[in-house]
Amino acid sequence: MKAESDGQDEMAGGVAAEGGGGGGEGSTSSEATINAAERYMKEVMETFGDQEEKLVMFREIMNDFRTERTDIAGVVGRVKELFKGHNNLIEGFNFFLPKGYEITVDKHQPPPETLEFITLVKERDESVYRRFMDVIFRYQREHMDLIKLCREVGALFSEDYPDLFVKFIRFLPPT
Repeated sequence: MKAESDGQDEMAGGVAAEGGGGGGEGSTSSEATINAAERYMKEVMETFGDQEEKLVMFREIMNDFRTERTDIAGVVGRVKELFKGHNNLIEGFNFFLPKGYEITVDKHQPPPETLEFITLVKERDESVYRRFMDVIFRYQREHMDLIKLCREVGALFSEDYPDLFVKFIRFLPPT
């Protein structure tokens, strides 16, 4: 993951200065700003509602940011580490950054949970793993719809590995 900004100089901590920035202060009306902040906070709460320590750490980061106890680069580094594997939350934090700063993430690197799941499938059954990967590659290549993907993966896991199908469902985008 790295931060960049239209070819401008990058500051320490993976934050770019000057250029296409976050969306921070002054970029929207105050009501829209409050609504966007509330939506972001709701997303953080939904993601980490069962992990109180992460919520406390996030509040500390936000408080340090608000009171300027930590510079922008430090805040960005802490946010990237705290939300590692949750690119939507990392990118969503751009909203809070001052104009001219932006965090970007590497879209081609799967979240750690995805790799753990694939490893789990492989450890359980090499044959099922190969067929699962074939289905996933076909899904990407042929732009298979989610219903067909679920049917194929469900058929693959349902008899011997129903727990894997339950875990797989968690990776699907909300409909």
